[in-house]
Amino acid sequence: MVIDDLPAAPALLRVEAGARTLTALWRGGRLYDLSPLGLDRLLAMPRAEIEERLEVVASLPELDPAGVRLAAPAEGQEVWAAGVTYLRSRTARVEESTLSDVYERVYEAERPELFFKAAGWRVVPSGGEVGIRPDSGWDVPEPELAVLANARGEVVAYACGNDMSSRSIEGENPLYLPQAKVYDRSCAIGPAAVLAWHVRLAGACVRMSIRRRGEIVFEGEAALADMVRDPAELCGVLRAAYSLPVGAWLLTGTSIVPDPPYTAAAGDLVSISIDGLGTLTNRVVVVPHTGATAPPRIHRQEG
Repeated sequence: MVIDDLPAAPALLRVEAGARTLTALWRGGRLYDLSPLGLDRLLAMPRAEIEERLEVVASLPELDPAGVRLAAPAEGQEVWAAGVTYLRSRTARVEESTLSDVYERVYEAERPELFFKAAGWRVVPSGGEVGIRPDSGWDVPEPELAVLANARGEVVAYACGNDMSSRSIEGENPLYLPQAKVYDRSCAIGPAAVLAWHVRLAGACVRMSIRRRGEIVFEGEAALADMVRDPAELCGVLRAAYSLPVGAWLLTGTSIVPDPPYTAAAGDLVSISIDGLGTLTNRVVVVPHTGATAPPRIHRQEG
């Protein structure tokens, strides 16, 4: 486990120790085993009870950080995402789309854009491989503040998130957003879930750098304060008509969008950091594609 990438503040981790995957508490440079308490059981509790449970570490067994491997900080949680929460994001999606008006309207609308991103078991950890689709011509990593909410929609933790996206597929038609956003290795979160009551995000910045064959091909930085919607309120909207029995992760949008001609390629190394939350690092691969298509029957008849 790469300790240098971990945050200084107390955080929840998922780690692989031998054949087991454990939920652990990272605190003061030491790693504590929370077994048999897992992330699902923890997030079913009210936030006040979670705080109480995690403040008592004296009786917990310790794990050797050198003897475990970092896993994604997700168990049964779904991952959702909010779109067009920054002016830069609105501008970029207007530029990519043939139907730009929908993005301009949602930026100022009362109702936010929320969409499903990934099941918890699909989330890629820091150090893992994120993917691009072979049927896409323009792909980008999107650095985002990831918010972990419990079953009541209360904010429990924060992390760095990477919402890998096919801009060419979504730009062709906004209704293709699920295919542009939801595919194998399209979501990374990490390196850890930093406990919300131990970190202040006021004034924090998100940064992303991309290296290709050792050379920096992109660097960007943005202030979280530029987000036009409150992360806790977004979690509330997600839970408003949709129960979250074991909580959920919510990616809150991006304001760092690499301009063309950059498009992600296999081998690119993407590093995303947020002040106080550590660094999420992933290498890009091309995900397999069966080549399946489903053209309208009317086109077949005309042909």
